[in-house]
Amino acid sequence: MSTAAISKESRPQLLVVRPVPTPIEGQEDSGLTGGTVVKLPTREERSKQRSAAGASISVSANASIRTLSPEAAERAVVGAMSSKIAQAALEVLSGVRSVQQLSRWLDTMCMSALTTRARLHADACRAEARRHSHEPGGGNVRTLHHQPVVHSVHCSAVAPGIFESSVVIADKTRFRAIALRFELTKGLWKVTALQIG
Repeated sequence: MSTAAISKESRPQLLVVRPVPTPIEGQEDSGLTGGTVVKLPTREERSKQRSAAGASISVSANASIRTLSPEAAERAVVGAMSSKIAQAALEVLSGVRSVQQLSRWLDTMCMSALTTRARLHADACRAEARRHSHEPGGGNVRTLHHQPVVHSVHCSAVAPGIFESSVVIADKTRFRAIALRFELTKGLWKVTALQIG
């Protein structure tokens, strides 16, 4: 087999686009089309559709037209990440999770602040446990870990590549609010600010 024969056989088939003949009233399809026909809108029809869509979007916000936000996909990703990171941050404070497990999502300033706060919280819990261990009948009782439950997440875009979110979480004894700031750095979302209330 020669190379000329191979190249002719391996060429992709060309798609030929021809205008569709307009049907004549009173006649059925004569079968000249030879298959499925997709009628593309003309240039004038496309410009009318664009102008009508632009006018209807700008006229009223209460219309039944649903517009897609370009940030909707990013907002969904950041919302899911913020709930998981906030839950993990509370687990770090309670001593169940290591701070190093969050190193991928936190920048260095947030990492050091969370490490310091977790250490202080652990010291305070140990002091409380020592104080209660001297009470009669309460020295050998330990409570099981209670996983924090996320109640709500709210995200908003501050600038392109920057989102701020707030998360409300139910902890062991109370509800807590956590605020996070996400920035897109080298294709990854990183938490650059973390406030735990």
